[in-house]
Amino acid sequence: MSNNSNYHHGNLRDTLVAATIAQLAQQSDASLSLRELARTVGVSVAAVYRHFPSKEALLADVAAAGFASLIAKWEAQLPPPGSLPADQRFQLLGQQYIEFALAAPAHYRLMFEHQDVRQFPVLQEAAQACFQYVLQTAGAAVREAGLDARWDKAAASAGWALGHGYVMLLLSGRLAMADGGDDLSPAMVPRFFQLPVEALTSAPLS
Repeated sequence: MSNNSNYHHGNLRDTLVAATIAQLAQQSDASLSLRELARTVGVSVAAVYRHFPSKEALLADVAAAGFASLIAKWEAQLPPPGSLPADQRFQLLGQQYIEFALAAPAHYRLMFEHQDVRQFPVLQEAAQACFQYVLQTAGAAVREAGLDARWDKAAASAGWALGHGYVMLLLSGRLAMADGGDDLSPAMVPRFFQLPVEALTSAPLS
């Protein structure tokens, strides 16, 4: 179906990003064709290039939109700060992170595998904003545990690494290859987000 009306109203950039996200649900980013995308949207390839100088630039915007969607999910679904123990809120953040990744695996992979983010400021800013959200949530758990704020980043990084590593192992099928199959469900993983904070209670500050 053509989306020429969107183009004439100046929304082609957003329309192209949305169409690419829809295509990622059906194929990998490597096989994405700008010509086919233009045909799907109902514009010329030249119109696409007026907004994105390359396929990589378009995918950077699509990846950035993924980080923005993840933040929007947290803002809509996480209970407000102070409404429950901070460590539980951090675990819920992790649970929703995994839900997001497994619901849109191709888009999720693109968010973390799209070249060097420093080449694309829009993607770098989006990724940093997402980590800042994790950092604030983890920091609240660190302070609730009575720890120095210098541990905020370590707790946030450990939680993110755990969630991301689990998602990538699950998507690759590696967990299912282990003896006995995959006994670690997505709902269980965020429970381990508290472990970095507990470990830090006995770790000396450098």
